[in-house]
Amino acid sequence: MKTILPLLLAFIFLFAGCKQDDLQISGEGLSITIGERVVITANDIDYYDLSTHFIYLKESSTFLDEKFYRDSFQVYADGEKIYTGVFHSWVMSSMPLGPAIYTPDIFYPDYVIPIAFGSYTNVDGKKVPPTDPRSDARILNALKSHNQLHEGLQCEIRSVQFIPDNKVSLELELTNNDSFNYYYLDPEKMGLGLFHYFTNGLSLWNPTLKKSFVNHVEHIQPQPYNSWEMGWLSLINSHEKKTIWIHYTNFDQLSAGQYKLYFRFPGLSKVSKSELVQRNGRIWLGELDLSQDIQIRQF
Repeated sequence: MKTILPLLLAFIFLFAGCKQDDLQISGEGLSITIGERVVITANDIDYYDLSTHFIYLKESSTFLDEKFYRDSFQVYADGEKIYTGVFHSWVMSSMPLGPAIYTPDIFYPDYVIPIAFGSYTNVDGKKVPPTDPRSDARILNALKSHNQLHEGLQCEIRSVQFIPDNKVSLELELTNNDSFNYYYLDPEKMGLGLFHYFTNGLSLWNPTLKKSFVNHVEHIQPQPYNSWEMGWLSLINSHEKKTIWIHYTNFDQLSAGQYKLYFRFPGLSKVSKSELVQRNGRIWLGELDLSQDIQIRQF
C-alpha cells in the first residue's frame, strides 16, 4: 500500500497537469484540434481563402456535423498553438467574441470550414477583442510553405451619391489579388431583387438619432430557394479590378448629419465540390462586410 499510494498520487498529478492547452501537435502547416483530437491537418487542406477565412478541404469532412456547442477548437501553425475558438450554435441569440465556427454548418458545403470572428466597438470606440488572430503571421507562413494561402476577393466602397427623391447610388471596387480567377454574383446580371436575396444591401446608422436607415428593395427568392445559375455570375480575372454600381431608387429619407455606412457584399454558399471549379475560374463563396463613416450635407 505504501508503494501504490505514491504511484497513484503521481498519476493523478500527471493527469491533472496534461491540460488541453498543453497538447503537443507534430507536423507542419495548419492543423485544428478539438481537445486531444486532431481533426484537420495540412494534408487535408486544399487551400485557405484569406478574404473570408474559409478552409477548403480536399475531401468532405463530417466532424462539423457533431455537436460541439460546449467545446472549443485550437488552431496550430507548424505545431505551435496560435489561438483558441469556440463552436457556436446558430440557434443561440448571443454572438461569440473572437474566433468561432458556427454549427451545424447549414449554409456552406461540407468541404468548407468557415472560421468567423465576433467583435464589437465599446463606448470608448475601441474594438473588443482588439486583434483578429486568424491573420497571425505564423498561420500565413505555415500556409504559404504548403502553397495553400490564397487571397480571395477584396471589396471597397469607392463612393456614395445621395440624390433627391430618396435615391442613393453606391460605387464598389472589387479586386482579385489571387492567382485564381473567380466568378462572383453580379447585381447587373441578376437584377437588384435577386441580388438582395443574398444580402441586406446598403444601410446607414445615425449615432445622434440612434436610428438606422435602409433600402427598400423587394427581394426575389430563387426557385427553388437553394438553387443558383451561372448566368448570375461574372468573371474577375487574377489581379483584375472591377467597378460595380448599385442604384437604390427607394431609400429611407435622409437628413444632413454623420452616418456609419454598412454593406455586405455577398457570394454563393451552397455550391457542390464538383461545381466549384468552372471552365475559366472558381466560384467565390462567402461574404465581405464593409463599413465607412460618411458626412451627409444638405441636399
